[in-house]
Amino acid sequence: MTKKRAEIDGRNPFIPSFSPTCRLADLALMFSVALAGLAAAVAAIIAHL
Repeated sequence: MTKKRAEIDGRNPFIPSFSPTCRLADLALMFSVALAGLAAAVAAIIAHL
């Protein structure tokens, strides 16, 4: 017997939603990597001069 449409369209309980703390941690990690790259580029330019 096939499942009803309402059962299929329901929210999947095995995929948790992201909490605000996780979103802030993701943003912090992304920006820290970008900032580290910029700092390395500036340091390389200063060392070259």
